[in-house]
Amino acid sequence: MFMLSHSFKMRSFNVGNGHEIVLPSGKTLLIDPYYPDKTPGHTQEDIQGADYVIVTHTHFDHELNLGYIVHKFNSKVILPAASALAEAKYHRLPYDSIYPAFPGSKMTFPDFSIEVFQAKHNTLGAACYDPDVDVTYKMTGVKGDLDADALGGIFSIDCLITLNNGFKILLASGQNVWEESISKFREIRPNMLIRQCSVRPMGQDMYSGGQVDAETLAKLFTSYNAQILVPFHMDSILKKWDEEKLEQYFRDVAQKVRELDPGAVFLPPKAWAWYNIGIDVSLAE
Repeated sequence: MFMLSHSFKMRSFNVGNGHEIVLPSGKTLLIDPYYPDKTPGHTQEDIQGADYVIVTHTHFDHELNLGYIVHKFNSKVILPAASALAEAKYHRLPYDSIYPAFPGSKMTFPDFSIEVFQAKHNTLGAACYDPDVDVTYKMTGVKGDLDADALGGIFSIDCLITLNNGFKILLASGQNVWEESISKFREIRPNMLIRQCSVRPMGQDMYSGGQVDAETLAKLFTSYNAQILVPFHMDSILKKWDEEKLEQYFRDVAQKVRELDPGAVFLPPKAWAWYNIGIDVSLAE
């Protein structure tokens, strides 16, 4: 087998939208840094580099370890502009490290470029700002993240990352609200889609909702016209299901994906395992 396009490495943490990508240049891009102590055998100390960090929204399960990462690796941080000050205050981020992202922003870094799209979080069950309800403290025992966590329910971004070799990675989450963005994603045809898989049936929220059936999720993932389909936020589904049920569900989704788009691959990643990703060529038998 001969690698036609220089591959990159990626691993997922199966908590929130946590991913680590080693770019073709060797630089590292982290997405939504959150590494809870309950992850068996792994902590934030396992992260070996972070030249860049993308925070899609500032809920604790997408950014609680951001301060540790930035202060250790002097990372460049791309995050929703409206949440930037709250993050800077809580994590004591150097202002120079922050690259505030607005919907429509386009940024070019030495190792990739990024285009930003407005996104909308999944329904939260009529959650509203309450200074006496600190969700982060309730869930993790960590104080001080209330404002950032509240803003995370309001401001969220989807991102199209284009590597220097032209490989396109789309980060997408939450509700599909703006048809303009979805239509553009379909036209772009990203090589890889990294998308939230915890999707509730229409009209249901995080407290009352279950999970859409396998065919519905497969239709959602294939609607982006991507080749490699990577789910995230499996932890949200596991609050209601066990591992065995989730694995069977993903097998059903993969089968439906093959039926809907034979050229696409549905890849539920194994937590903390590295994957080599690229375009290869081999002799046909």
